[in-house]
Amino acid sequence: MPATVLALLGALCLPASAGSLQDKAGEAEAALGAGDGMAAVTAMRQALSDAWREAPLAVDTALFVTEPADGYGIYTVRTGNIFAEGEPLRIYLEPVGFDWIQVDGLHTSLLTVDFDLTSPDGHVLAGQKDFGRFDFRSHVPNTEYMVNMTLNVSGAPAGDYLLVLTVNDENSGASAKVELPFAIQ
Repeated sequence: MPATVLALLGALCLPASAGSLQDKAGEAEAALGAGDGMAAVTAMRQALSDAWREAPLAVDTALFVTEPADGYGIYTVRTGNIFAEGEPLRIYLEPVGFDWIQVDGLHTSLLTVDFDLTSPDGHVLAGQKDFGRFDFRSHVPNTEYMVNMTLNVSGAPAGDYLLVLTVNDENSGASAKVELPFAIQ
């Protein structure tokens, strides 16, 4: 089996759907062997779609960045997590496993993001529900999905903090949390 198919299969296998994923990988391998790259890609896309539906909501990537990303995976990671007083926090997220629903013939996702700013010991200092709202419509249920957020913490004194982001899938009711430690100096 080609290494790329094995790598994709390994990344996609979930206990609830391993058989169907293995079947799709077999279809992809056969298609590649027959020289039909498009059929192989289609089979693996279907396997990814199957795995996506089975996977719980999660945040695969959460980073501080230097500026808003231009697209999925197109970002510059911020060096370090120490910010000057008044400097905004720019955040890049890649959520996975959220639900798509059909609205007017389009696949639609709706994610909201809550935040809590806490002390290192977990004491909530500030927060906001529905701080970010991300409504995406597409002809296909995209899996390369990213979110840019900017949070202004001006007025926060120098010190260590923890930014707790809760990504909410409004279509399924699922939530996933991610924590980003940072300091203000």
